[in-house]
Amino acid sequence: MRGFFTLVFGLLFLQVQAGFVNFSATIEDGAGKEFRLYRLINELTAEEVKYTGIIKDTDELHIAIEIAYPQIIRFELDTTSIEIFVRPIDREISFKYNIHDKDGTLYFTGAREADNNFLKVYHKNFLNQSSEIEIYSRGFLYSKFDKELALRAKSYGIDDYFDYIKREVDYQQEYLNRQAAISPELRSYLRKELYWDYETRKFAYFIFNQDRFPANQLSSYWLKYRLLQSVDINDDYSLVYPVFQNLLSAFIHYLNLENPVDVSSGDDIHYYRFVERNLDGKSKSFMQAKLMLNAFRMGEPQMAQRKFKEYKRFNQYQDYTQSLEDWFGSQLQYLKKKTVPTFTFLYEDGREETLDQLRGKVVYVSLWASWCGPCIEGFKKTYDTRKSLAQQGVIMLNVNLDRTEAKWHQTVAVNDIPGTHVYGLDLADFQDKLKFDTLPFYILVDKFGFQTYLSARNLNAAIGDFTTLMSASN
Repeated sequence: MRGFFTLVFGLLFLQVQAGFVNFSATIEDGAGKEFRLYRLINELTAEEVKYTGIIKDTDELHIAIEIAYPQIIRFELDTTSIEIFVRPIDREISFKYNIHDKDGTLYFTGAREADNNFLKVYHKNFLNQSSEIEIYSRGFLYSKFDKELALRAKSYGIDDYFDYIKREVDYQQEYLNRQAAISPELRSYLRKELYWDYETRKFAYFIFNQDRFPANQLSSYWLKYRLLQSVDINDDYSLVYPVFQNLLSAFIHYLNLENPVDVSSGDDIHYYRFVERNLDGKSKSFMQAKLMLNAFRMGEPQMAQRKFKEYKRFNQYQDYTQSLEDWFGSQLQYLKKKTVPTFTFLYEDGREETLDQLRGKVVYVSLWASWCGPCIEGFKKTYDTRKSLAQQGVIMLNVNLDRTEAKWHQTVAVNDIPGTHVYGLDLADFQDKLKFDTLPFYILVDKFGFQTYLSARNLNAAIGDFTTLMSASN
């Protein structure tokens, strides 16, 4: 086993003007069959463009497609698949094989001859085509691992495992170094891919043995085994490659081992914050977009909608925003809205009321307690915004959860907190359905009693959202 590779090229190190490259081939005994060429066009959604044609009676095929940067194109005929390295400046890529013996007869000529003939051998030596894949999935994010590698991770001691994967990468690196005929572009990519996969294998050991490693000890293993020492996790140009994307996913899974969060609970994309805190630039935007896309695909469109509103406001890479809008389409505006469960509360004058009695008003609910330092600090940081919104007619409903009403009255008396102060009486159903377990907790309710979302987590930055909600017709 040499690990798995999915060779799909995108941007390398220099921008190159797009050009049309002609693919020609002789496929013995292939006359009349349909062939297909695939080119990746969107790294976020993994969408490909497909070119098709028919092999002529002479067993020949010719097709020209536009190539924007050095990449690998996938050629398919029946059940045969061939990966072909090509650059925009290449005039023609030529190859031939017998349809009954592709492995034994495939041979490239002309442009990229050395690269593609090497790639064919490289795949045979280092890509286990028949190997099964084991998928580790958590929090709307999944990583792929070679199943044999996963078995080794589960059965080997940690030092034996890391010695094993180091020998593997050294052997493969040595093999690449001996190849003098291949182009600098292909050599550079294969080296990068090798180390992306190597770092992913490191994370695999902790992912598949997570019960053996207390969270507070993982930082010492990070240093001892030099995790992520051989790659740049924020390499913008590498996001087009599935192997690099897989590494990013494994990295986020590992972070959850260091800072355990029950990603299966609640109405949030918990990994979103891990990405926000530990990645930068385009890598951060890509992974946040990936999480929203996966949540949408996996049956949680409400979560995608909630995050997307915030994402659109702060994301600097508009191609990802556009990709999500294109993918979601008009479906987001027709999603079934969630009615906020009601609860009973007590006003300072002793009156009782329920949340659903506030229908027709925009309500911003803040759950807090006197012992919650971040709650009090949050009120101070948003003081002016809260005061302004209250003056505009937004119900700033500050729901206290202290054990006694006396403690609530005492705390309100010594803190200048804008809004309507109430004491929570019966929040069992509210808590059960919204799955919150920490304070402070905020939720925005529109005039119709539906949960809605701000375009930013910072209340001060999202004040304009309330204007839209207030102007909505009853």
